[in-house]
Amino acid sequence: MPARGGSKGIPNRNLMPIDGRPLLAYTADAARHSSRLSRTILGTDDQRIAEVARALGIEVSFLRPGALAADNTPMLPLLRHALDAMRGGGFETDGMVLLQPTSPFRRGEHIDAALELLESCRADSVVSVVEVPHQFNPVSVLRFDERRLWPFLDDAPISRSCSSATGRRF
Repeated sequence: MPARGGSKGIPNRNLMPIDGRPLLAYTADAARHSSRLSRTILGTDDQRIAEVARALGIEVSFLRPGALAADNTPMLPLLRHALDAMRGGGFETDGMVLLQPTSPFRRGEHIDAALELLESCRADSVVSVVEVPHQFNPVSVLRFDERRLWPFLDDAPISRSCSSATGRRF
C-alpha cells in the first residue's frame, strides 16, 4: 500500500479525515476483510503516515526513500522497492496486491474477487476499473479492448495516473 506524504493537490491527503477517519483507514479495513491477503504492508516516506498506519494495524517495516516520493515517481519502482525490502526481511511472496488509499470504496470482497479473477484467467495482473462519467476529459480516459487498456485518444499524452495504459497486457 503506497502512501506518500508530499501530496500537493490535497496536502496530507492520506491522513485527511473522511467521516471522522483518515483516508488510509478505509483501505486498511478492506485489506483486513479480505480472506486472501496474508500481510498488509505500507510503503511511505512520512513518519506521521507510518504512525497512523501502525495504529490501524498495517505493517510498516520500511520507509520509502525520498527519491521514490516525488510527484512523478512511477509505481513500478515503488513496488520493486517494497518487494526488495520485504525479501531483505526474509519474506517471500508469490504476488503483490497494490491497494492505493485514494480508492477508499473498495471492500475486502473486491480484493478477493480480483485475486479469483487473476487465478482463473491465469493472468499476470488485474486492474479494477469503473465506467467513466461523461464529464471527464477524454485525455484522462482509457478504453478496454479484450484484455488491454489503451488511451481513449490515439494521440493522448500519458500521465502518471495512466502510465500503465501503453497497450501492455493486464
